[in-house]
Amino acid sequence: MHDVSVFYPGQRFLFKKNKLNQALYTINLHLQQGEILAVVGESGSGKSTLGKSIVGLVHDISGQYIYNNNHYDPSNMDDLRGEIQIIFQDALSSLNPRLRISSAIREVINHHHPKVDQEKKLHELLEKVDLPFDTRDKYPHELSGGQRQRACIARALAVEPKVLICDEIVSALDVSVQAKILNLLLKLVFEDGLSILFTTHDLHVVESFAQSVIVMKSGRIVEIGSVKDVFHNPEHEYTKKLLESIPEKV
Repeated sequence: MHDVSVFYPGQRFLFKKNKLNQALYTINLHLQQGEILAVVGESGSGKSTLGKSIVGLVHDISGQYIYNNNHYDPSNMDDLRGEIQIIFQDALSSLNPRLRISSAIREVINHHHPKVDQEKKLHELLEKVDLPFDTRDKYPHELSGGQRQRACIARALAVEPKVLICDEIVSALDVSVQAKILNLLLKLVFEDGLSILFTTHDLHVVESFAQSVIVMKSGRIVEIGSVKDVFHNPEHEYTKKLLESIPEKV
């Protein structure tokens, strides 16, 4: 991302031009292949907006994206939809309640890779995310929270992306389930070379999971670096306050 800014409509007034408020301010970041980059900050800091902007889910945006040395207009990311996928916190809302898991995943396979053996691909994807094969016949409400999130990951992987945007995807899960999902993501990084942008408010997760971290405040990056450097030698006062607020592990 190079000098990316995001705007959203402000309060509307009759006979007046709508004012645009700014959500992200001149964001610059670099994500390497196989890197896990965490984005942290309080609610409203711009974490989720940052993730959504990368996959073209925001409209009023300026700046530039550079991917594999090619330049892209951030207001039109259609050419990169096969390269970058996003997974959201609420897996239940992300899945069509009327579709069995097999149909939800097959939809994606058929759209992006219509010539492959769909049954074989479905089996491979369920196996990759450690879901039992009979999960294919179930509806989203019949699965646990962790299973639904795995199904969402499988659906994203059906596109065969190079980058995953994970927006608070473990924050609603029990700690033991969180660990299993994080281990699954690590496996995908090591085996497939995926790059992951991981937004979270849980600094314990960042410390154990990510290699690099971005600290955001009010739509701006206030600190960026390796997790080790930022956590042990923070420079910005806001980062220091965030780290001081980490509860002790029980």
